[in-house]
Amino acid sequence: MTKRNKKIAAALCCTGLLVLGSVGLAQAQSPTILAGGARQDSMAGPGVESERGQDLDMIRIWGPVLAAEDGVIRIDNQSGVSYEGEIVLNVDSEYSRVLDAENGFPAQLGDIKAGEFIYAYIGPAMTMSLPPMTTAEMVICHVPQDKQAPDYVQVKSMQQGADGSWSLTAADGTSYHVPGDCQILPFLTRNLVRLEDVKESDNCMIWMDDMGSVDRIVLFAKDPE
Repeated sequence: MTKRNKKIAAALCCTGLLVLGSVGLAQAQSPTILAGGARQDSMAGPGVESERGQDLDMIRIWGPVLAAEDGVIRIDNQSGVSYEGEIVLNVDSEYSRVLDAENGFPAQLGDIKAGEFIYAYIGPAMTMSLPPMTTAEMVICHVPQDKQAPDYVQVKSMQQGADGSWSLTAADGTSYHVPGDCQILPFLTRNLVRLEDVKESDNCMIWMDDMGSVDRIVLFAKDPE
């Protein structure tokens, strides 16, 4: 198990503990919701993934913020994916990232205001509490009104074409055209990275231009095995 996978498991367990504190032990053996809309009947308690859940991709949801405080964001999910309406997103200091949509730098949870439109990437399971709860892997905030939010993806493949451009395919099957001179930056380091450094299973943020091509990539360092 990688270091990041251990963080994921710990974050999900914390989500389950938060629910236990509010609804009691009897609720611990209730089923969880799979974020894609199905139910998972499990004796492991809320917030714990099954083997099936671990095979599902991250899911992007979006909507206006209802409140943000004390490591929690309440969002009115309007994405049409997962549970509609209020979802409680736990923001874990060891697992979650909250980034500015314009520059990809870390943002403070306290700077997110009610009514702001955000994007969040969550795992496949959430608790059966009302509202349901889950832990966010990525929250993208401060999206300019006249611009598209960047995508947060895991790379499936990165292949160079004869003309020097690249084709990046994400784990969810989305394909991105990457010009050969596309800007690529490492996340919060001064390391020099190039397009050929993007490998399978890497995580990155992708900004698109008005023509539908990739304009900029921020590459996240891999967690050690």
